[in-house]
Amino acid sequence: MLPPIEIDGQKSQEVTVGDFLNVTSKDVTKVSTDNAEVLKVSQPRDDGSAQFNAGAEVVAAGTATFVVSGKDGELYSVKITAVEK
Repeated sequence: MLPPIEIDGQKSQEVTVGDFLNVTSKDVTKVSTDNAEVLKVSQPRDDGSAQFNAGAEVVAAGTATFVVSGKDGELYSVKITAVEK
């Protein structure tokens, strides 16, 4: 398994189906996508013993916009281009 691809404000990112995106920006409260057929998002969370970053799994080839938000609204969005292995 390859390490996740770090997301921290870049405008675009090319990825491969099966990759994972890991949002490393601070103060992220929510992530979303305009194409759930390409990206399966996971929200930041704290289970009491550990904190987990927001991110996404690349589940299909195609394009999607990945939006990273904080308490005051959108921090940035990334155009994701996903290709098959």
